[in-house]
Amino acid sequence: MPSIAMPSPVSLHRTLRCWLASACLPLISSLAWADLAPPPKDGLWRGIAGAALSATSGNSETSSALLNADGARASDHDKISLGANFNQARGTNDAGERTTTADKASAFGQYDRDFAPRWFGFGRLSFDRDALIDLSSRTTLSGGVGFRVIDDATNSFTLLGGIGHTTERYSSTQTISNETDTRFHRLSAFLAEESAHKLTESTSFKQRLESNPALDGSGAVLWKFNANLDVAINSSLSLSVGVIDTYNTEPPEGAVKNDVTFFTGINVKFGGP
Repeated sequence: MPSIAMPSPVSLHRTLRCWLASACLPLISSLAWADLAPPPKDGLWRGIAGAALSATSGNSETSSALLNADGARASDHDKISLGANFNQARGTNDAGERTTTADKASAFGQYDRDFAPRWFGFGRLSFDRDALIDLSSRTTLSGGVGFRVIDDATNSFTLLGGIGHTTERYSSTQTISNETDTRFHRLSAFLAEESAHKLTESTSFKQRLESNPALDGSGAVLWKFNANLDVAINSSLSLSVGVIDTYNTEPPEGAVKNDVTFFTGINVKFGGP
């Protein structure tokens, strides 16, 4: 049988990035610089969508994909924010068997309504799934008050506080905080800070830290952190480097507390100028 030459990891990375650029560029060549800076308050939708792909062959075979999208529409009196990401990775274990090393997804939606120049009320719904720990869904509904410490065209910094309710569903029986079941409910406080910065005409940075301490006396706290640095390649595409971190002080038995994903990929801008 004829032999098939496998591409090197370097050439495969180069091919994937070139394919992404050639596929996306014709669709978005008329858009302005892609960035993560605070959106203008003109009522238009703006956002980014991106992909980080990698694959290796040879002594070990691995593949991973992270897809993400983040959009917002802001006006003088309210704001809608939406976001989602999906991460899947496979590798080869010591026995030479192909195994899944990551299979998780998350999404959120948030609505802010101003009631004073810097103060606003908000409602937020978030969703998480992680197949590796049998987490079928984690839904959190939160609401409260936010304060914009900084709010201008190039920088924003916001504090949020309120109450949330979380429901976790697992595909197998789990033990969490001495409770064994497939479904868990908890009332928690909701605390968060987020910021967006336009560092230069082509470079921007965005981060968010969120905490959900349980109010049932168990001491459980769910932390979420994400950060992205975006550098424009041209008027439509940008290179993104980021981290997604989830820290659960009371995970299911046998699961680690900290789950971190580092990524670099290509983003494309959509929406208004």
